[in-house]
Amino acid sequence: MPKPTVDYIKNHFDAFNTRFFDGQLPPIPIKLSHAKGFLGKVTFTRRKQGLFRGYRNENFVLRINARIDLPEELIEDTILHEMIHYYIAVNQLHDSSTHGTLFRREMARINAEGNRHISISHRLTEEQQAQAVIHKERTFALVHFTDGKLGIKVVPNQERHIRYWHRAAMRRFSIDHIEWYRSSDPYFAKFPSSIALKIYLIADLDEIICIIQKKAVPLQPEKNKSLII
Repeated sequence: MPKPTVDYIKNHFDAFNTRFFDGQLPPIPIKLSHAKGFLGKVTFTRRKQGLFRGYRNENFVLRINARIDLPEELIEDTILHEMIHYYIAVNQLHDSSTHGTLFRREMARINAEGNRHISISHRLTEEQQAQAVIHKERTFALVHFTDGKLGIKVVPNQERHIRYWHRAAMRRFSIDHIEWYRSSDPYFAKFPSSIALKIYLIADLDEIICIIQKKAVPLQPEKNKSLII
C-alpha cells in the first residue's frame, strides 16, 4: 500500500486527464492532507464577476490524504473522484447537488471506460480503517536509565512540552541521559502522546534501534545542555 506523494498524484492526474478528460483539465496545485475526515477534496473560491454576471470559480487546490497507507486502487479512484469535481467546477457547470446528475454521469462513464470503481462516498470501510497505517510525525524521547534500561516516551511536538517533560523526567527518575527524535513511523502510534511522567520500557531493542537509524530525525542539542532544540 503506497503512501501518496505530490509527484505520485501529479503523474496520475496527468495520465487520467489525458485518458478521461481529453487533456482539457488545467494543471491544479496539489497538497497533501493529514486530516481525518476525508480522503480527497477539491477546494476553490467563488468570485463575484459583477452585478449581473454571477460568480466564477478560481484558486483551485487538489488535496489528497497522506495520513494513512491506502490500497493503490483506492488512491487512484480518489484522485479520479476529485477530478470529476474539478471538471464540473473549473468549467463552471451546474449540477443538481454535490454528487448530482452530472457527477454521477461522469463517474459512470469513467468506471465503464477504465474499469474503475469510483463511488459517491470514498471513505474507508471499517476493515480498511482497522488495517490502515497512520502517518503522523511524532516527537519521542529515548530514555537511557542509569541501570542500563531503555524507555520510550512520546511527547506533543510543541517545544514547551518537550522542555517541560525533559526537566521533570530528569528530576523524577534515575536517568543517565535522554535523546530526542522525530519520526512518522507507525511504531510510535501505539504510545500515547502526553506530558504525563510515564515511560514505556523497550522490549525489542533491535527494532527500535533499526527504526531510529532509518526513520527518525534527531533533534539538535543546545550547547552544554542535554535537552534539544
